[in-house]
Amino acid sequence: MKKQAGTGHYQVKLVECPSLGPDERAAAELRFRMSLEFSLGGPDQVLPSLQAYMLVQSLNEDLPLDERASEAEEQVIALWENAEADAILAAFRPLSRDMGDARFEIVPL
Repeated sequence: MKKQAGTGHYQVKLVECPSLGPDERAAAELRFRMSLEFSLGGPDQVLPSLQAYMLVQSLNEDLPLDERASEAEEQVIALWENAEADAILAAFRPLSRDMGDARFEIVPL
């Protein structure tokens, strides 16, 4: 598959969503990607932001509840979670229906 310009070396896939046709699916994936890129500062920031988020999550998952993440780690978590939540809203809002278990996957190219 050829890399499309402006994709930031990743692809967005909408999964667990059999009720959408190909055009609706492609439009939702595009809205998700555009919103995520806007929130994170561009297409080249998506994968590094996701990787940083996943690293912070894994480093903190076994810590006792009284040991909090550092302020920098909390900022990494908040940045990703807010960007992802906004992107999900942007993607699904125009569809005006319950999307069930649908979710987006970000796949590096």
